Amino acid sequence: MPQPRVGARAVPAGAVLAAVTLAALILRLPLLLWGADALDRQVFPDDTYYVLSIARNIAAGLGPTADGTVPTTGFQPLIVALLVPIFRLTADPVLPALAAGLAARLALALTGSCLAAAGVGLVLATGPVFALTHPNGLETALAAAALLATAVVLAETRPGAPMRRFFGIGGLAGLAVLARVDAAVLLAPAGIWAVRALGWRGAGRAALTAFAVIAPWVGVCLWLTGNPLPESGVAVATLAAADGFDGWMTFTMGVLALGGVWPDAVFGWAPMAGIAVAAAILLPLLAVRRGHCAPLAAALALGCLALFLAYTLGLGAVWFFERYFSPIHCLVPVLAAALVFGRSPPLAVRVLWGLAVLALCGFGLWRLAPVLSDPGTERLHAFAPPSGYGEMARDLLPELPPGATLGALQSGALGYFAPPGLRVVNLDGVVNGPAAAALREGRVCTYLKAAGITHFADWDLNRALLLRRVDPGAAVVLDPLYRSAVAQGRHRVTLYSVTADCTPRP
Repeated sequence: MPQPRVGARAVPAGAVLAAVTLAALILRLPLLLWGADALDRQVFPDDTYYVLSIARNIAAGLGPTADGTVPTTGFQPLIVALLVPIFRLTADPVLPALAAGLAARLALALTGSCLAAAGVGLVLATGPVFALTHPNGLETALAAAALLATAVVLAETRPGAPMRRFFGIGGLAGLAVLARVDAAVLLAPAGIWAVRALGWRGAGRAALTAFAVIAPWVGVCLWLTGNPLPESGVAVATLAAADGFDGWMTFTMGVLALGGVWPDAVFGWAPMAGIAVAAAILLPLLAVRRGHCAPLAAALALGCLALFLAYTLGLGAVWFFERYFSPIHCLVPVLAAALVFGRSPPLAVRVLWGLAVLALCGFGLWRLAPVLSDPGTERLHAFAPPSGYGEMARDLLPELPPGATLGALQSGALGYFAPPGLRVVNLDGVVNGPAAAALREGRVCTYLKAAGITHFADWDLNRALLLRRVDPGAAVVLDPLYRSAVAQGRHRVTLYSVTADCTPRP
C-alpha cells in the first residue's frame, strides 16, 4: 500500500485536508440560514420526522416509539441517541464537512498523493448529491463520517501495530454499524482484508470490539421484535414487492441511481453517470490483481458492490436509492483516486486528474449556486421522493376533528406536527411492526379496526396500495374530506374518513 508522504510533505498534506474540509463547511453554511420550510422542501424526507419523533418520545420517557404507543426498532440508533437532547429540525453542516475531509484523508492514505486527496475532498465538498443529501436530518452524514473514519484508521494501520489500535478500529466499526446497519455489509470485505494484511489476532480483537459495541442494540431489537435487525428493512421490502418491483427493474433503477452524482433528470445524463460510477467500483477489483490499486481500495470496492446488490436485489426500495447509495457515492471518488494514483502516474495523467476535478467542481458549484441562494429553486435530486412533508402536515392536520385517530403510510411529519390528543398511526410498518405484518399478510381491515383508526391521509398511490391489502371479503371505504393545498412533486395528500367492515362477505 502506498505510504502517505512525510517530512517536507507532511505540512502540505495537513493543509490540504484542512482546506477541503473548510471548503465543504463553508459551502454548507448557507443551509443554516434556511428556515424550517426551506429545509423541509429541499432536504428533509418524511423519515426525518420519524427520527425526530422517536428522539422526542425517548426524551419524554415513552421509549423508542414514533407514536408514543407502539415500540419500534425501525431507526438507526446512533443518530437518535445524538438527537434525544434536542429533537429539533436542523441542517448540521459539520458532519458533512467532516465526511469530505475524511474521504480526502482516506485517499491520501491509499495513494500517498496530496493531489489525489485534494481532488477527492473537493468533489465531496462541491457535489450536489453530497451537499443536499447529507444534511437531511437523518443518519446519512453521520454514517458516512463513521464509515470513512473506520476506513481511514484501517488504511493507516500497519502490521505489528499496538493492540489498542485494533480495539479502536473495532469501536469505530461498531459505531459505523450503529450509525447505519448497512455499514456491516460494506466493511465486511475490508475485515477480510484486515485478517490477511494485519493478522488474525488484531483483526479478531477488532471484530470482538465491534460486536461488543453493537450487541446492546441487537439485544433491544431481539427483545422488541424478535429480529436482530431494524424492522424498517422488512417493511420497506414488503412495500417494494407490493408495488410490483422485480429484481431486474430494481437493478436497472439502481444503476440509474448511481448516476445521482449527476443531478439531472433520471433519463438524462444519469445512465452515463451511473455506468461511470459502476466502472469506478468494478475496475479496482481488476486492477488490484496487477498491482495497480491498493488492496484495501479493492476491498472497499467489493463492499460497495455488495451493498449495491443488497439494495437492488434484496430491499428493492427504489425511491430511497439516492440516500441508500450515499456510502457508495462517498467512496467512488476515493476508488477513482486509488486507480489513478495506484502507481506514480506521469505528469499528463496528473494534469488530466486535476482538470477532471476542476470540471466536476465547476459543474457542482454551478448546480448548487441557485439552490443555496434561493431554497425555493426546484430540487436537484433525480431520485429522491418529493419533499415538503412538514408543510403538508401543517396544512392538513387542522382539518381533523377532535378525537380522531389518523393513519398514514407516510406518517412521519403528520406524527411530528400532530397536536396533543391526536394519535397518528404508521401504516407502512417502517416504525410499526404490527402494521407491517398486517400489510404483508393482507389484514389491513382488521388492523384499522383494532387500532381505532378513524381517518386516513396519503397520496393516491398509497391509498390504492392500502386497499389492495384489505382482508379477503372485507370492505374498507375511504371517503375524501380534504385535499392538501401543498403539492409534493406530482402528488398531493388527501384526507379521508375511514369505514372498516371486516365481516367476511360470501
